[in-house]
Amino acid sequence: MAKHYIIMSSSYTDGTRIALDITEDTLLNSERIRSIIDDIKSSCDKDVPLSTHFIETDSTSWQSVKDYDPFFEGVENVETVAEFAQKVKSGRKLCGLDVANYILSKVKCTHLSLEKLVYFAYADYLCSYSEKLFEDKIYAFTYGPVIGSVYSTYKKSGYDYVRPIQNNEYEQIFQRSDKELPARSRILFAINGVQKLQSIDRTLETYKNLSAIELVELTHTLGAPWSYVDHSEPYAIISDDLIRTFHYMESVD
Repeated sequence: MAKHYIIMSSSYTDGTRIALDITEDTLLNSERIRSIIDDIKSSCDKDVPLSTHFIETDSTSWQSVKDYDPFFEGVENVETVAEFAQKVKSGRKLCGLDVANYILSKVKCTHLSLEKLVYFAYADYLCSYSEKLFEDKIYAFTYGPVIGSVYSTYKKSGYDYVRPIQNNEYEQIFQRSDKELPARSRILFAINGVQKLQSIDRTLETYKNLSAIELVELTHTLGAPWSYVDHSEPYAIISDDLIRTFHYMESVD
């Protein structure tokens, strides 16, 4: 009988669950398994979500694992520790659209109000933890800050309420129909995901009841980060330094 020691996680860039299948004919030294897990965590950060499984089949093949338990159907078997870690790591950075999708699962938004709520989530997190919430650049447009991936996705929405993107990655990984849970899981999978999710929720509690016009007015406050950028220039960037220094001007009284 072949013994399968399986380490599992998710690859958000590939939109699938992934597995590292370590097979042996005899019981594997637990220290070796621990060493492999430590290697993955050192590459992907210590809070990386991992699960471990042990099963026995009549073959060392991955197909025998899928035949044994349908839970593993659709899971991509990755050949090496380095490849497994790289696939996990690449999906642990958020983009603005990930945050937007989560916000849309909780708050009804127009494109204009969504841009501002994603911006405020970024600014609050940056000022609280001195770290980026997501990787997008933030630009100074006429009606305030906009986020690259959010703008490119929703710029044609006009004044209508927008819907979350249909993200098949979430559906494939979590097999859930509920809108909030997949978007929430995407945030939680990121580095410091719990901290990021809690920060976004605090931001929403502060700003979610403001209209789009009220949100724009906050970003247009004299002395706020947007006011220091020449927004007549196309795609002028609002820097993190400006946000750290002047975001306090955008606070709700």
